[in-house]
Amino acid sequence: MLEVFTSSVMMTNSIALRSGNDVILVDPAWTTAELGRLAEHLAGATIVCGWSTHAHHDHVLWHPGFGQAPRYATPRAARRALEHQADLEQAATAHVAWELIPFVARVQVFNGKHLPWDGPEVEVVSHNGHAPGHGALWVPEISTLIAGDMLSDVEIPTFAETGWKAYKEGLETLEPYVRQGQEVIPGHGRRTAAAPGRAGSPVARWEADMEYLSRIAAGGGHDDPRLSAGPAWLWDAHHENLYAQVA
Repeated sequence: MLEVFTSSVMMTNSIALRSGNDVILVDPAWTTAELGRLAEHLAGATIVCGWSTHAHHDHVLWHPGFGQAPRYATPRAARRALEHQADLEQAATAHVAWELIPFVARVQVFNGKHLPWDGPEVEVVSHNGHAPGHGALWVPEISTLIAGDMLSDVEIPTFAETGWKAYKEGLETLEPYVRQGQEVIPGHGRRTAAAPGRAGSPVARWEADMEYLSRIAAGGGHDDPRLSAGPAWLWDAHHENLYAQVA
């Protein structure tokens, strides 16, 4: 039903939802070689549509081997991808070969509540945390939330783009799904079912993000374990959060 492929770059997750021979492909990433291997793995399947959880360069990638299925995003995310297409293409060149750049950010507006396919219901859960028009996906049949760049065990919340309040409201939007969910799959990091200890609970992931927001609102958050265990750029993101909080 659901497959997760984790990239060597930033532990970025590509997700394939399967129903028979049909596939919804979510956030395929990252490197040219990894996208090619994913296309080979899905060869013979019919990719019904792609879904980009938000308009950041590592979430709007594609490979010709995936076919010509429509690639959707929420209205706000799709418009943002169009407005910033040149910047997204430039950013993607860090890990994607030039021949794949014409496929970057070619997403279209999806206004519906459920993605169009003959498989189990896939609900779009839209909010403005992390990025404008962030679109998580809820699959009730398997009680799974595909969270995009939220609820990660390896990355702190990053809200410099949309603000602290929007991120908190985004978490509040996701809370009902988290509390009834058996699994969360973040855009970066381990799915909860595969993560040990505290990181292995959907609710614990949500609480960790809320705790970080609470601490950073008071000028703290430096002791979040994801910062000490993660790459140096996370500290830059943390400082950007602090600046956004007081700006």
